[in-house]
Amino acid sequence: MPKKKVAIFFLLALLGAALFIYFTFPRTKDEIPKSNNQQPFPSTPEPGPNGLPVPETVPHPNTPKVPPGPSLHVMAWASGNDATVLEAEADDFTNGTGRRALLTIDPDEATYRRDLHDAFASGTPPDVCLIGSRDFSGLDPERDLAEGAPNPDTAARSIAAFTVNGRIRAVPDEFSVDVLFYNELHFDRAGIGYPDQHWTWDVMEEIARAMGSLQMKNDAGQPIYPLELPADFDFWNILCTETGHPALDLGEWHISDHDTRESQLHALEWIHTFFCDLTVTAPPTKPGQMPGALFAQQRSSLLIAPSDFAASLPKFRYAFTLIPTDFTRASLARVNGWAVAAKSSDPAAAHLLAGYLACQPVHAGWTRVQKPPEDAGDTPEAICHEALDHALLPRIEPGTAKLAQFLDEQINLLAQNSAQTTDALYAGIQARYQKSPAQHPFENSLPQPEGLNPRADASSPLRDF
Repeated sequence: MPKKKVAIFFLLALLGAALFIYFTFPRTKDEIPKSNNQQPFPSTPEPGPNGLPVPETVPHPNTPKVPPGPSLHVMAWASGNDATVLEAEADDFTNGTGRRALLTIDPDEATYRRDLHDAFASGTPPDVCLIGSRDFSGLDPERDLAEGAPNPDTAARSIAAFTVNGRIRAVPDEFSVDVLFYNELHFDRAGIGYPDQHWTWDVMEEIARAMGSLQMKNDAGQPIYPLELPADFDFWNILCTETGHPALDLGEWHISDHDTRESQLHALEWIHTFFCDLTVTAPPTKPGQMPGALFAQQRSSLLIAPSDFAASLPKFRYAFTLIPTDFTRASLARVNGWAVAAKSSDPAAAHLLAGYLACQPVHAGWTRVQKPPEDAGDTPEAICHEALDHALLPRIEPGTAKLAQFLDEQINLLAQNSAQTTDALYAGIQARYQKSPAQHPFENSLPQPEGLNPRADASSPLRDF
C-alpha cells in the first residue's frame, strides 16, 4: 500500500476515535458523576476548618447492615468506666449504621432487675437487654425472649448457658469463673512454689498447713491467714462435681440421685474440715457475701473467688490459676449476654445490635466469650477459658430460688458450727429438697390462682433473699 494511503488511513482512524470520545464522555464539570466521597454534605454538621468538608467516618469493622428505622431501646447495668464503655459501643453502632441505640443504664444489678421486670410487666420491654445466665435476670426465656444466634467463635460452654430446650435465648458477651488467687509475695516469704494447675485439694491443704506454721504477719502486726474460702451452695456444688456428681448444672438438680450421696457428703465433710478442724482458714463470710476482703488487704495468701474479682483488687503482686482438682476438675461460671425481647419493635435490627454489643465485655474483670488464640499460654484469658470448658452453669428458676437460698444458709452454718454433723445436715438437705419444686418441676407450668404473681421471687437477686 502506498505511503500516502497509509497516512490517510491513520488520520481517519484518529479522527474517528476523537469523535467517539467527544460524544460518549462528559465534557463539563457538571456532567462528571459524583463518587460516594463527593456527594453533597448535609447542612449539619457544618464543614470543617477552611471550609473543607469533613471526611466520611470509616465504618466499624463489625458494623452490621441495618435498615433505616426508629431508635432501638437497650437496657443494662453498669457504672463508672463500665458505663462509659457501653455508651461508646452504642455510639459506634449509631455512627456506623445510622440507627440510634438509646441506653437505659442502672448503676447496680439489683436495681436493674427490678426495672427490667417492670418494663416487661408493663408491656414496654426494651429491644435489647443484658441478662445473666444464672436466672435470666428474672425473665422467662421462653416467653419473654426471642431466639438468638451467637458468633461462630463463641465458646460452646457460654452458649450452653443461654440454651433452653434446645433454643438459644441470648448472645453470650462476657463470663467470670471461680479460680484460685494467690499472693506471690507471701509465697516468696515462705519459700514455697506458686500454685499451678496440677494442685489437688490435698496439696493445697498441705501447703496451707505449711504456711500457717510460719505464723506470718503483715506490716501492722496482723496475722495472715493461709486460706480464704467461700462457704456457700456454689462452692459445695463445685466440690460435689469434682468428687463425681454436681448438685445442680443448668436447670437439672441431682440432690436425690441414687449415685450422688457419697460425693455430696464428701464435699460437706471437706468444707467442715477446712473451716472447723484446721486453723489455716479465714472465718467464713455471711451468707450472700463473697470472700476476698482479707486477700485484698494482703491478709490471706490463697483465695477462691470469681475471676472478675481481680478488677476490684488494689495493685500488689498476685495471680490466679485453676481451682485445685479431685477426681475431676470443675469450676463455676457466671455468663452475661445480650437478649432480644420477643416483642421487640424491630427484631431484625435488635438481633444485629445484640451481636454487635457482644464483641467485647461490658464489665471490668470479665472475660470475652470469643476463644483466645491457641498460643495464648498462661494468660489470665486463657486460664479463664480453660476453666469455662469444665465449669458448672447453675440455673436458678423462680420455683427453686428458695431451695438455693436454703442451701446457702445451711452450708454457711456448717462452716461456723463445729458441733454440726454432716450426716444430719445432709438429711436435712434431702428433706428440704423433697418439698421443693425442683423435685416436681411440672408444678411450675400449672395455672396460677388469679391475683398471685408466680414470678415474684424472680424480681430480686438470689443472694438478696
